[in-house]
Amino acid sequence: MPDTDVLDRLERTAVRTDADVVDLVVALLDAPVRRQCWVLFLGERGVPVHLVMPIADLPYEPDDQVTDVAALVEDVAAQVGAAQVVLAWERPGATGLFPVDWAWVDAMACALDEHGVRLRGQVVVHEEGASMIELDDDEPVEPAT
Repeated sequence: MPDTDVLDRLERTAVRTDADVVDLVVALLDAPVRRQCWVLFLGERGVPVHLVMPIADLPYEPDDQVTDVAALVEDVAAQVGAAQVVLAWERPGATGLFPVDWAWVDAMACALDEHGVRLRGQVVVHEEGASMIELDDDEPVEPAT
């Protein structure tokens, strides 16, 4: 269950650092249940907008649907007055990202950029917690065979 005290504080506090981004995601999302993406919206001053949008049932690998998802995020961001978004990738199991996860991270970053949506950051939510996704992180985790 999300930590409501932390969530109450974060709803009124600007998200300024990567640690703030991770804290916000952790306060909103509990332990990962299934593969999906959550979109969090931040206002002009970095204060969270009271809307979290889950995106489930994405194809295993990014395809043409990435452009549709980016267009949806652009539309919703405009409607709620968001200046930037955070993507939180819910991943049960491994604490690292698999090659397909990296493909989604990259595809969404590019698609959002093409749609003029400012991406504040991407976070992976896994069994052991959550962390910012950095493009220079270690190599992706290879699936167990």
